[in-house]
Amino acid sequence: MEPACTWSLLSEKKATSSSLALLSWKEFTDYREAFQKHLKQKYQKIGVDKCYYHGKHIRPRLLLVKEHGISEKTPCGIPQQDHFIELEHVFGPNEESCSSSRTVVLQGCAGIGKTAVVHKFMFDWAAGMVTPDRFDYLIYVNCREISRTANLSAADLITNSFQDLKGPILDTVLLYPEKLLFILDGFPELQYPVSDQEEDLSVNPQERKPVESLLCSFVSKKLFPESSLLITARPTAMKKLHSLLKQPIQAEILWFTDTEKRAYFLSRFSGANAAMKVFYTLRENEGLDIMSSLPIVSWMICSVLQSQGEGDRTLLKSLQTMSDVYLFYFSKCLKTLTGVSVWKGQSCLWGLCSLAAEGLQKHQVLFAASDLRRHGIGVYDANCAFLSHFLKKAEGGVNVYTFLHFSFQEFLTAVFYALKNDSSWMFFDQVGKTWQEIFQQYGKGFSSLLIRFLFGLLHRGKGHTVETTFGRKVSPGLREELLKWTEREIQDKSSRLQIEPVDLFHCLYEIQEEEYTKKIIDDLQSIILLQPTYTKMDMLAMSFCVKSSHSHLSVSLKCQHILGFQEEEQASALTPPALTLNQSFQLYNVPVSRLHLLCQALQNPYCKIKDLKLIFCHLTASCGRDLSSVFETNQYLTDLEFVKNTLEDSGLKLLCEGLKRPNCILQKLRLYRCLISPASCGALAAVLSTNQWLTELEFSETKLEASALKLLCEGLKDPNCKLQKLKLCASLLPESSEAVCKYLASVLICNPHLTELDLSENPLGDTGVKYLCEGLRHANCKVEKLDLSTCSLTDASCVELSSFLQVSQTLQELFVFANVLGDTGVRRLCEGLLHAKGMIKNLVLSECSLSAACCEPLAQVLSSTRSLTRLLLINNKIEDLGLKLLCEGLKQPDCQLKDLALWTCHLTGACCQDLCNALYTNEHLRDLDLSDNALGDEGMQVLCEGLKHPYCKLQTLWLAECHLTDACCGALASVLSRNENLTLLDLSGNHLRDFGVQMLCDALIHPVCKLQTFYIDTDHLHDDTFRKMEALKRSKPGITW
Repeated sequence: MEPACTWSLLSEKKATSSSLALLSWKEFTDYREAFQKHLKQKYQKIGVDKCYYHGKHIRPRLLLVKEHGISEKTPCGIPQQDHFIELEHVFGPNEESCSSSRTVVLQGCAGIGKTAVVHKFMFDWAAGMVTPDRFDYLIYVNCREISRTANLSAADLITNSFQDLKGPILDTVLLYPEKLLFILDGFPELQYPVSDQEEDLSVNPQERKPVESLLCSFVSKKLFPESSLLITARPTAMKKLHSLLKQPIQAEILWFTDTEKRAYFLSRFSGANAAMKVFYTLRENEGLDIMSSLPIVSWMICSVLQSQGEGDRTLLKSLQTMSDVYLFYFSKCLKTLTGVSVWKGQSCLWGLCSLAAEGLQKHQVLFAASDLRRHGIGVYDANCAFLSHFLKKAEGGVNVYTFLHFSFQEFLTAVFYALKNDSSWMFFDQVGKTWQEIFQQYGKGFSSLLIRFLFGLLHRGKGHTVETTFGRKVSPGLREELLKWTEREIQDKSSRLQIEPVDLFHCLYEIQEEEYTKKIIDDLQSIILLQPTYTKMDMLAMSFCVKSSHSHLSVSLKCQHILGFQEEEQASALTPPALTLNQSFQLYNVPVSRLHLLCQALQNPYCKIKDLKLIFCHLTASCGRDLSSVFETNQYLTDLEFVKNTLEDSGLKLLCEGLKRPNCILQKLRLYRCLISPASCGALAAVLSTNQWLTELEFSETKLEASALKLLCEGLKDPNCKLQKLKLCASLLPESSEAVCKYLASVLICNPHLTELDLSENPLGDTGVKYLCEGLRHANCKVEKLDLSTCSLTDASCVELSSFLQVSQTLQELFVFANVLGDTGVRRLCEGLLHAKGMIKNLVLSECSLSAACCEPLAQVLSSTRSLTRLLLINNKIEDLGLKLLCEGLKQPDCQLKDLALWTCHLTGACCQDLCNALYTNEHLRDLDLSDNALGDEGMQVLCEGLKHPYCKLQTLWLAECHLTDACCGALASVLSRNENLTLLDLSGNHLRDFGVQMLCDALIHPVCKLQTFYIDTDHLHDDTFRKMEALKRSKPGITW
C-alpha cells in the first residue's frame, strides 16, 4: 500500500464553493462569527495538550530585526536599543508611516515555540482579544503537512481551512481580500534558487502548482497582493526567503526569560519547592540552563522529572548538549514501560527511527496507520501511553499520526543513521544514497538540526546510553567517517565559503571533542559572524570552539542583537520569597553581559584569539566588566576593535581597568563610530600612562570634544606612554580643531615614541596645521607617517609643511590628498623636499587640484631624492605635457621611484612615447597605474615597445578604461611572451572582444610569461573563448581572472 498523502489524509472530503449572485451583510457576518467560534474551540486546548502546554507561558513578545537597520540619524550611526513588540501589535501601523504591515516573518530556532505562538494568536483573534477589526478570516497553512502533495492551488488551501463549516466558502472569504491573513507556519528551506522559480509563480488562485511554487507565489505577493501574511520559519529558511519578501517586518521570537521559565516550572510541578529545586539544578549547569530557555527543552525536562526520582535531577548536571537532552528524554521514557519488555520498547523506538527517516526523505510529517505498521508499530502501540510520549494523532485525521514535535522526527532520523546497518535500508526506495548525500538534501551542510544531532550521538561517551535506549550499537567507523568529511568540507575553499560558522560551531559543540575542534578551527584561521541576531546558545557554541586552538585566530562579530541575556533583570528577583532555599540555590546578584560566554573563552589560557572585532552588538557597561576580566590572564589578544558601540562611561572605565593590568598585552585599540565622552577619554589617558604594550590607538568617525582630547593628550605626554600610532580620522569637531592641534603639538614635543599621526578628514584648516607644525618641527618629534588628507588645506599650509620637511629627520610618508593645494602649494612642498634631511619615501598628492605646472618641480624631486619610491597623483589634470616633464625625472639615474599612479590624469596616446622612453632607462619602476586615461590603441602600441625593453622591470600595469580594442592586443601579446617580470595586468573596462582575448590567451601560455593576475571583462565573449581561457587555467593553474 502506498504511503498516505500528507495533505489528503486531512482533507478527504472538501467543501465546494457555490456561486452566489448576492451575499447579504448579515450572511457574511454570520459566517465570519461561525468561523471565529470554530477557531476558538479548536485552539481552546492550548495549555491542556502537552505539545503546546508551554503556550500560555510564552509571552508573544518579539524582537524587531532590521538587517540593515542602522540609522544615520542616531549619534555616530549607532543603532538604538532593541525594539520589542507584542505579537498583537505587529500588524499595526509602523513607525515610518501610517500604513499597516502586510507581511510579518517570525523567525526562531527549533523548539522556540513558533507554532505555539501562532496558535495562541489565532485563539486570541477568535476570542476578539487581538486585531478585532483588522482581519475577517485567518487561513492557517502547515507548510510541512502539505509539502509532499504533488500540486495544490490557493483555493485548495482556503477550502481545506473551512472544511468543518457549511456554506459558501470562496465567494464569502474572498469578498474582502484585504482583510485576509494567510499564516504559513513552518516555511521550508527552499530546494531551488529563487531565480529558477520566478517563471513558475502563480497569480491565479485556482491554478494548481507544486507546493514550493505555490508558497513562493504567496510570499512574493503574486497571489492575493492585498492580503496580509504571517510566516514562521527557522533561520536556515530565511536566507532564500529574504529575496522573495516585499517590505516585510522581520521579528525574532524570544526565548524563555528566567522569570517565564520559573513560572513554567512552578506550573508543571505539584509543589513549589520541587519546581524550584529543578530550576536551580539547571542553573548549576550553564549549558543546560541556556538550553532550557527553549520551551521544548523545558517541556522535556519537566515531562521526565514529573514521574522520575531524585537521581534523574542529579543526572541533569551532566547534560551539556541538545543531543544529551533528547537522549535523556527518550531513555527516561523507555523506563515508563509497565507490563511490556524493554526489548519491545526498544523495538518500537527503532520503528519510530525508521519511520522518521523515511518521512524526512519523502518530506512527510503525517503518517497513516499503514505507514506505522510497515515500520513494526501497530495501531494499538500507537495509542499506548509509551508511544504517546513521541506521537500524537493529527488534528482532523482518523488514524493519522505525527510526531509531537518536528525536532523529534529529526532526532530519531539522526539516531537511524547513527545506528543503521545495510539491512536498515529495507524501508527505502533509494538504497544507494550515502548519508552525506541525504544530509545535503536535508540540511545543506552543517545548518541542519539533524546533522547537529548526529554529531552529538557520535560522541564516544554516549554509546552505552544510545545502545540501552534503542537496542543497537553505533555503526562502527561512522564517527571517523563524519569527522573526515567535516575536515574535507572545511579545507575545500568553495565549500567553506558556503558554511555559516555558527552552524559549524553547533555541530562541534554537540560532539564535545576539544582536540578535534581545535583542528577544525585552525583550518578556518579567521571567523566572521555576520548575522542580524545571535542567541545565547550560539554564543555558548562559539565560546566552546574558540577557547583553545593551535594557531592564532581573527574573530569578527557583527550583529544587531545577542538574545537571551537579561542584564536588566536582577538575579535576586528569581528567588521566590515564600520559599526557603539552602545556600547552594542562591544566585549572584550580578547581571550577565552579552559577551559573558565569549569572555569566558578568552580567559582560557589556551585561547589564541589574536584579533577581536565587535561590530554593533549593543554592548553595555557590563560588557566592559567582562572584557576587563579577560586581560587578567589572556596572553594572546593583541588587537581589539569596537565598531558602532557604546560601552557607556562606566563600561569603558571598567575596560580601562583591565587594560592597566600588568598582564595585559593589548597592542591595538580601535574605536570606529563609538560614543566617547570626556570622562571615557580620561580613563583611556590613564591607560596610556601605565600600559607598556599599547602601541596603536585609533578613533574613526568618533566625534571627540576638545575637553576629551585635552585629557587624552595629557596621557600621551606622560613619560611612561609608549604609544606609537595615533589615528583621529574624522573625529574632531569643526569648532575645536584648532585647539586640538595645539594640544597635539604639545604631545609631539614631549613624546618621542609617536611615529604615526593620522588626522585625515578633519577640518584643521591652515591655522590648525600652523599650530601642529610647531610640534612637528621640534627636535623631539619622531613622526614617520603624517596623514593630513581631506583637512581643508590650501597652499598656505604648504609653507608650514615645507619648513617641517626641511628639519625632520624621520618623516617617510606624507599624505595630503583631497586638499586644494594647487600648483603653488606643491612647488612649496617640493622646495622642502629638495632640502629635506629625512628620507621621504611615500608622497600622496591625489585630488589636489594640480596641473602640468607642478610637474617640473616634482621632476626635480624625482631626479634628486633617492629615497622617494612612491608618488600618487590620481585625479589631477596633469595632461600629456605634465607627464612629459615627469618622465624627464624618471629617466635620471638617481630616480628610485617604484610606484607611480596617474589614474584619471587627462592623458592621451600622445604621452606614451615619453613613457616608453622612460621605461628604456628606468630599472626601478614596478607599479604603473594609467587607468581612466584615453591612451587608445596607437598609444598602447607605442607603450608596448618600452614594456618589451630588457631594462623594464615593471611588475603590475593598470590599464582599466583606457579606450583599448582588439587592435592593440597583438602588441600586448608580444609583451606577454617576452616580459618575464609582469605579474598583473588590468584591462577591465576596455572594448576587447573574442579575437583580442584569444590572442592574449595564446601569449599567456608562453613559458616566458609569468603573469598571475589578469583582469578582463567577459560579458561579451563567446563559448570558444571561454574554453580557451579554461584550457589556459588548466595548463597554468596559478593564474586568476
